[in-house]
Amino acid sequence: MSPDQRRITLALCIIVGLSILVVAGLTFLVSPMSEDLGLDDGQVENVLDIPSVASLMAIFIAGQIGDRLGHRRALIIASAGFIIGSGILATATSALGVEIGLGLCSATAISLQILALGLLQQTVPDGKAHVSAFTTYGMVFPLAFLVFPVVTAALLEVTNWRWIPAIWAIAGVLIGVIATFALDRNATRRPIGEWVTPVLAGIALTAAARSLSELSHARPESPQVVLGILISALAAVSCAVVMHRSPRASFTLRPIGSGTLRLLLICVGLVQASMLLTYISIALEYLYDLTSLQAAIAIVPAQVGSVIGAKFVAQWAMHRWGSLQAGRYLMLALAVAMLPLLLVQASTPAWYLVSIAAIFSGFGMAVFTVLNADVMGRAHRDSTGAVSAFRSAASSIGGALGVAILGTSVISAVNVDGGQGDVSTTQLDQLAAGLRLDGVIACLIALAGWVVLTMVTRRTAAAERSPVS
Repeated sequence: MSPDQRRITLALCIIVGLSILVVAGLTFLVSPMSEDLGLDDGQVENVLDIPSVASLMAIFIAGQIGDRLGHRRALIIASAGFIIGSGILATATSALGVEIGLGLCSATAISLQILALGLLQQTVPDGKAHVSAFTTYGMVFPLAFLVFPVVTAALLEVTNWRWIPAIWAIAGVLIGVIATFALDRNATRRPIGEWVTPVLAGIALTAAARSLSELSHARPESPQVVLGILISALAAVSCAVVMHRSPRASFTLRPIGSGTLRLLLICVGLVQASMLLTYISIALEYLYDLTSLQAAIAIVPAQVGSVIGAKFVAQWAMHRWGSLQAGRYLMLALAVAMLPLLLVQASTPAWYLVSIAAIFSGFGMAVFTVLNADVMGRAHRDSTGAVSAFRSAASSIGGALGVAILGTSVISAVNVDGGQGDVSTTQLDQLAAGLRLDGVIACLIALAGWVVLTMVTRRTAAAERSPVS
């Protein structure tokens, strides 16, 4: 990479890393915050739901703003929203203040990530520098989850919970400073256009993802699932009607018009759907009677594996085989890495689960990084923000699908009111059986991704062999 490319890549990685503070620390923040403010169970549930809803709603808006206002300018605006949201949360005295603050923090955090990825593609569009930049970017997420949850939990042991969002606000200031002084000014600026279509697309995505997530603990015919599907369908149809009638609609599918790009986005969703680390963490809590902090520390090797996979394994594979073949081989390796879960029993030692998690997390993050680089590498320079938004949407849908498919057996096995202490031996056996089943399902999901990537590889090879007319 050139010095300018290295400077911008480092700046974007820091921005994205700081934006992860919210999602990485929220699990530990909720309990002391709800006790201090006297939130009831329903309000706590709303607080936990707000970040995902706000993030999904903001995805397509962020993509449009980046391509039209310029990514640097949009990053500065998003940092301001992040600061305001953190300030509202730090001074909140009721559930409403918490929800508004968390919603704004979450929406601007995902916006920062989408904008940063779009700008990274514009800065390092191809070549070995592209591989280096995207593998560096890829390791930011597991590195943040390696550090931030443990640090957040440790801080909450010695200080008031309001200091956590105060630290987020300081991070927002730092993001704004980095975006202002470390990134190049944009040369061009386009009209923003209308906001109806990206908002409707966001509503459709949010409702669909929420419906899929609800399937982990609700029947398909339950009111919340059916209502979510209906809202998603209505929003999608309304968006399509506006797009058809308006020649200047802001939201469009043209950036992902390539069949190859759409297949790669499907693979992004499949990789995200196969990720089992959350359920390994839950299993560690219940099988070995660990606290959330102890479980977070126990899966540190898995986060280290993710860092190694994102930076070193992905980079080596792309240099050796190219992105498509690297994606194929790594997807197959991910499928095989799930199979040791078939041996899990309630009496299985913790080191075995942690070792499996480290291996499949490494391969999972490696293939995810390869796919991100390939997807963004196919984006036109004027639509990197939009493609980044679609990539984020595919990842969100895949994550929601993973909750619906993989989360059911694990969550239902430990669904008791009294926590770990009230889980019976039978339930622990059910939890182990759930992990075995999840291993099989995750393996099949990864194999499906391998099949799709094989199709893409053969299609690309056939296109390269075809004579140019």
